[in-house]
Amino acid sequence: MQTKNERLPSLFLLIYMVLLLISYSMYVIWENTRLSHAQQWLSETNITQNGVDSISQLGRWTTLSESMFLVIFVIAMIVVMYRYQKKPVSQFFIGNLALFVGFAIVSYVISLMSSLPIGNLIQPVIIPTFVLIAVYIYRLWKTRYEK
Repeated sequence: MQTKNERLPSLFLLIYMVLLLISYSMYVIWENTRLSHAQQWLSETNITQNGVDSISQLGRWTTLSESMFLVIFVIAMIVVMYRYQKKPVSQFFIGNLALFVGFAIVSYVISLMSSLPIGNLIQPVIIPTFVLIAVYIYRLWKTRYEK
């Protein structure tokens, strides 16, 4: 019989993954729209103030969706670290690592099919990946020297 600390609730993981997918998808859509509009306006001789405002607004939306991705990740990590014991934390790390590798592969494929650079596509995943690795190393160090 499993106690509540032995597994992360499936509903929690499902909601978390769906929210990350939505925020990442929004980021890719806004980034693609921003770059396509910027290329279109750069081909014109004069850029109007309306065009500059439009590019700026698309940039804000892109930044907002990227920030949403990071906030969702941080909130989920805090919940998992404080609510659950070691096994669920490891499940969370492995699940996130798989998800981030999946995002990297999807980013690469999208970069091949569009004019979006892979660096722009993978940008929302970079900070969460480093945070995930740092916290995982800390947890390994803590458990090793706790004994």
